Amino acid sequence: MNTKSHPIPTAFDNNVFSALEKFDRRVYFRWDMTTDVLELHEPALPNSYDIAPRMARASTILWHSGLLHPEDATILRVYLDSIFCHHIHRPKGTCNHICKLRLRGNGCHEYIWSEIHLITYFDGFVPVVAYGNIRNIQAQKLWQQRIEREAAHDQLTGLLNKDATRLRITKHLASLSPDIDQEALLIIDADGFKEINDSFGHLFGDAVLTDMGDAIMHNFRQSDIKGRIGGDEFLVLFRNISDPEILHDRCQSLIRQLERRYKNGQQELPFSISIGVAQYPQHGTTYQELFKHADRALYESKNLGKNQYTIYRSSLLGQASVTSHRTPKDFEDFQQKAFKDNMIEFIFKLLYETNSPDATISISLGMFGKLFNLDRVGLDLYDPDTNQYTTAYEWLSPNGISLKSSERADDTFDSISMRNTLILSGYKATSYGVMSICEDTSKAADRYQPAMAALHLGAFAHCMITHGSDTLGCIGFEYSRPHTIDDECRHALSVFAVILGNILLTSYSDDKLRQQNMQLRSLLDHMQEMIYVVDKITMSPIYFNRSIRQALPDVNAGHPCYQVLHKRSTPCPGCPVLQLSGEGSEYIQCDLNNWDKDRPTCTRACNLHIDKIDDTRPLALVIQEPI
Repeated sequence: MNTKSHPIPTAFDNNVFSALEKFDRRVYFRWDMTTDVLELHEPALPNSYDIAPRMARASTILWHSGLLHPEDATILRVYLDSIFCHHIHRPKGTCNHICKLRLRGNGCHEYIWSEIHLITYFDGFVPVVAYGNIRNIQAQKLWQQRIEREAAHDQLTGLLNKDATRLRITKHLASLSPDIDQEALLIIDADGFKEINDSFGHLFGDAVLTDMGDAIMHNFRQSDIKGRIGGDEFLVLFRNISDPEILHDRCQSLIRQLERRYKNGQQELPFSISIGVAQYPQHGTTYQELFKHADRALYESKNLGKNQYTIYRSSLLGQASVTSHRTPKDFEDFQQKAFKDNMIEFIFKLLYETNSPDATISISLGMFGKLFNLDRVGLDLYDPDTNQYTTAYEWLSPNGISLKSSERADDTFDSISMRNTLILSGYKATSYGVMSICEDTSKAADRYQPAMAALHLGAFAHCMITHGSDTLGCIGFEYSRPHTIDDECRHALSVFAVILGNILLTSYSDDKLRQQNMQLRSLLDHMQEMIYVVDKITMSPIYFNRSIRQALPDVNAGHPCYQVLHKRSTPCPGCPVLQLSGEGSEYIQCDLNNWDKDRPTCTRACNLHIDKIDDTRPLALVIQEPI
């Protein structure tokens, strides 16, 4: 009996690739950038996606048809922006992209998590064609989400853990309106838990915490946010309070449920809880404000005898939190030890408690100064307009000399200039970041020595502070005598620079950016022409000036400008925005007949370059004669 044999390939050929494609269940496609046509690999294999074999005007359909999950549409915008606009940093000839997003399933309204690999080919700087494949990663993503859910919950009680609680409450508070919503933040702390844990053992203590978590879970609604934020400390955001009596009843009910006595032979110990409450919006609208005030109310409950709840009031703010027998020096040593043991946690707690980046920076400088026996810690902010560094924050030991303009002597200006030159010339990339380090300034060139002596600068370590690609300034540790800069000091300096660049100094940058944008808006609003700013990829307006808002009071963004302004389903013939290159500075003018068919309207467009944080959209400014 003869068996039909199949040829065994000796190399990769079309049959091998076809077999692998069928096995992997990948969808391959080709996207012609010159015609904007996307075609699936032929013959198109059955797949799980609601994608037509051939898609004309692909970029528009991908953006507006709902094929992409609405939350993932930004990924398409970033890709188009990167290939049409950001050619300076692109490898010559091709550009590779990998992304994970959700695509609409075939024959249903559900979305499927997918991984897309894309290779884009260029003719010079012009994208010509892209080849890619789509792989279904739904099972992998669901497993990952399950792991993330488990990571967000406390294993002992099943409630949210500390970080997840803070993040969810912060996100929820940002969605509220102080004029409409009424909510409350509750900090719940056990009374006498340490004695029970020490006397009855950790296993019994875990059982008590589990019982406490279970009572909290069932005492509040599913919609409330409930978490364990410490050993025996819990947090609840009690949402949508229509009647203050409901808050009173919930607090009293929980207190009654958890009031009990535990016995072990002849030993008997009481157990109860204390609660501190801060109300939204009366006592704050942010997580930090509400937590600070609820924490103060909690201590008031403790001071009044425990086993009760207290709602925050302003008269509590000036009172001591708890009775303490520590002297000021003891408390200072305690703080310094806490800072040394966990510098990052200390800084973040300081930020939450003060709700002030300015105070957090000032206090942290002193902590670093004392921890490493420094003579000066200085934070200089960089001004790109003048290319100058200016001291904004400073801590000094008795041997330190101030470099702040308001405190320094006039004759130190030349010395400071030489000091800055020495520091800036020493910057280089290290494993701890971009740093400038000198452990003995007496070994520097002779021209620097008078300045080093005048400023009492014997050794220094400075680290650049950046946010994205922007330089915000530098942070420096300085000694009056030669000193070895060890790894612990370099690591601390590097970590603090990261916190400064990404958290503590961003508000400064945001304020400056906000002021610049307000000035620009004011200028555009006072012009008589009709002016709007449009996203070049989606053609959706993101700003209208006052002339448009007054002439067309019902106008709103969210759709392409040709639809919003001119009731068209396709772009206006001769639209100058479509004629703009990626990042060019050209100024294109044309006449359009959209407003008045009998009288053409002079329309001008140019690329708009505005420094915007975390926003890479290519924008165009459009100016039209008033109608």
